[in-house]
Amino acid sequence: MPEEALSKLKSWIRPEWRLAFFSALIIGVLTHIYIFVHRFPNHDGLHNFYSDQAMVTSGRFFLGPASGISSYFDLPWVNGLLSIVYLAITSILLVNLFSIRKKISIVLVSGIVVTFPSVSSTFSYMFTADGYMLGILMATLAVVLTKKYKILGMILGAILVGLSVGVYQANLSVVLTFTTFWIIHDIFFTNSTLKQIWGNIIRSVVMVGAGMVSYYVVYKLFTTLLKVDITTYQGMDKVGSLTFSDIPKRISQIIGELKTFFFRGFSNSYGINLLELLNVVIFIVIIVAAISLIIRKQLYKNVGKLATLLLCVITLPFSYYIAYFASPNVFYHMLMVFSLSSVYIFTVLLYDAVEMKPKFVLNKLTSWTTVIVISLSILNFAIIANIAYMNMELRTEKSISFANRLVDRIEQLEGYENIEKMAVFGNVEMYSKLTSEIIPNQIPTMTGSVGEYVFYKPYSYPELIDTFLGYSLVSATEEEFQAIEQMDEYKEMGTWPEENSVRIIGNTVVVKFVDQQEDE
Repeated sequence: MPEEALSKLKSWIRPEWRLAFFSALIIGVLTHIYIFVHRFPNHDGLHNFYSDQAMVTSGRFFLGPASGISSYFDLPWVNGLLSIVYLAITSILLVNLFSIRKKISIVLVSGIVVTFPSVSSTFSYMFTADGYMLGILMATLAVVLTKKYKILGMILGAILVGLSVGVYQANLSVVLTFTTFWIIHDIFFTNSTLKQIWGNIIRSVVMVGAGMVSYYVVYKLFTTLLKVDITTYQGMDKVGSLTFSDIPKRISQIIGELKTFFFRGFSNSYGINLLELLNVVIFIVIIVAAISLIIRKQLYKNVGKLATLLLCVITLPFSYYIAYFASPNVFYHMLMVFSLSSVYIFTVLLYDAVEMKPKFVLNKLTSWTTVIVISLSILNFAIIANIAYMNMELRTEKSISFANRLVDRIEQLEGYENIEKMAVFGNVEMYSKLTSEIIPNQIPTMTGSVGEYVFYKPYSYPELIDTFLGYSLVSATEEEFQAIEQMDEYKEMGTWPEENSVRIIGNTVVVKFVDQQEDE
């Protein structure tokens, strides 16, 4: 009976799992409710209010099924809440993976998972956010199963890796990173022998390798059966073409990316914000605590374990940015670096391993510092998220208001009732000190939520006008754009907001924001 099944389920669920789930749920909803109860589409969102997310050409063959659980509509509250549920389950998996025991540690880890900037950045693509979060869950579950079950775990883990990467290729970093920290955790906090540790490493390598092979096979089957070409986005068409001469450049990029995320204000012209200051303290705590552990556990006497630990630390940056070694044209952005949350999670693990009543003053100091700094980091992540959402609201309002002005101008043209298409050249300028300078200086680069407007390409204008203003026009084709550029009527036009910057040519309304000839 259902009641009996629920009773058994309740008895099976551990108290620490409940604490992780509800901590993530509460913190997640409180942090992101701003975006859950509003509609602030970005440039991609404009043409994805209803989409089956068929991204096979981008290698994301499982994104459609993963996103389809919540329907193919862009439903902020449904997609957002489901995303938080997936992240809450991910928090449970991390508690299980690292055997986290302290209640404060569980709450802190859950808070990191649901507030990390990659999550907030993904929520600017709300139409697909739940699919991406399910991908993170599957990537984490792959590591947990590999740890718990030797043979079966590798098989199930490989399947989950293939599906997770089939949602988003950046999830490979999540698998590699949490696997690495699982090994580091074993070295520091368990009595595992060197043989057992390397057994876990080998099983993990097999799991990831088999998972990527399965991903590649399924991907090739899809592209072959559907007869589609691989997209050029993110260098997908150049995968495997990286040369040895590219490797030094990639290593330099990784160093630059890490410096930018953790210490941006110290390494460039941006101001130093709370995020960078907290990160300095976090890295000091990690270094001090790690050295203390090495000394107290006498790891320096175990050459094998110490060498394995160093190997894990050295390979971590490559795990974070593994896609750099897949194609020479890959570029990283905020959606792709959820794995960096592991730095904050590991700081909590260091605290969790300290005795309830530590004997050493250093342990007491690092424990209090960890709890305070990680709590402040979670709060800061939440504030960063809401600043990003405020920017999304401002640019949405500005974009819709401008679209109103543009439609009003169009409707004043003689013969506007015969217009069928729209051709927009250049892009409107909407500079404001707040959205152009202040916000970008105060928060990390939140891909998808920064910027002054949602007009990304010429087709963004008719998309926004159609969806929000109910005036339907088809975007001109590339060939029509090229033909219009050669016409005298176009060359005689002024640039916005001049009176003749909007005119009808044939059945197409032409909007000129920039003089292409002057631009050249």
